[in-house]
Amino acid sequence: MEGHSRNRAPSGIRYTHETKDSFFVHPVNRPGQINRLNEPIYADQTFNNWSPEITASYKPAPNVNIYGGFKTGYKSGGFSNQSSYTIASVPGDLDFEPEKAKGFEGGVKTTLFNNQLRFDVALYTYEYTNLQVDFFEAQTFRYITTNAGSARTKGVEVSTEWAPIGMPGLIVRGALNYNKARYVDFIAPCVTGQTPAQGCNPTASSPYGGLFVQDLSGRPTANAPRWTAALGTSYETDLTPDLSLALSADARYSSSYNASPFDNPIATQPKYVNLDASITLSSNMGWDLALIGKNLTNQFVISGALDLPGTGSGTGTAAGRLGDQRGYANIPRTVQVQVTYHY
Repeated sequence: MEGHSRNRAPSGIRYTHETKDSFFVHPVNRPGQINRLNEPIYADQTFNNWSPEITASYKPAPNVNIYGGFKTGYKSGGFSNQSSYTIASVPGDLDFEPEKAKGFEGGVKTTLFNNQLRFDVALYTYEYTNLQVDFFEAQTFRYITTNAGSARTKGVEVSTEWAPIGMPGLIVRGALNYNKARYVDFIAPCVTGQTPAQGCNPTASSPYGGLFVQDLSGRPTANAPRWTAALGTSYETDLTPDLSLALSADARYSSSYNASPFDNPIATQPKYVNLDASITLSSNMGWDLALIGKNLTNQFVISGALDLPGTGSGTGTAAGRLGDQRGYANIPRTVQVQVTYHY
């Protein structure tokens, strides 16, 4: 076995220097909204960052690779010129700091049983500082781009793929992921209509120009289900010397999560299973005929949520009423026929 071992330790570092001169101004008002007309806001920003990375790997055998690494990441700060600057806004609503990440990941990649089975395991933990998040205060049409103090995600991923020699054309694949993503430090604006019993603290000091705040430290980040899993299979075979058939089906499971970066209790996406499938006929003459089904379980899945303008009231009081949510949803069940010609 020692004759097969091989060690590698690639590393690198990236330096980033940025300067941004930005401004934002409302020359007109949209119907039903009162903005600060012709009051430009200026921002002169400079960012510098060093992002190092080092990875080590060890191959005790040709079909086994053990690896580990320390990695860092950087997302530029800036100025949110897509925001609406209303009479309730303050200049600090629009600029935001760079987001940074650092952490470790490692695992094992293997191919087994004469290359019929691939089996991989990965572990990771990352910490994010100044996590960039967007907030919409529905009662005053106020948009804020801000930074969470810090967040941490850690988990385990297992993936596999099996292609048995005895059944040419068949592939079975699967994956399982456990992920725990939490804010470590985040004093956030209260959502519209949030009461003190729901976590809104009207007496706490606010960095958001008078908006009431809540402490989200220890709460889940947005769109971060604890468990996800996938299971799929595909099969290809020749029907005649000139015609082949391909079948495919893939299911994905997700446990529940909150679609709001501010942990709105009515923005919870329940657990779901989604199914995609397809049948494809392919000819040596260059054409393909496919029947493709997506979201066959017809699951309504949201990937983001904001308070709806004109709804909710009494933020920070016992009489508060949560605002309705508007969200970003996936497409419903679709079935399509697709014809492709290769030339």
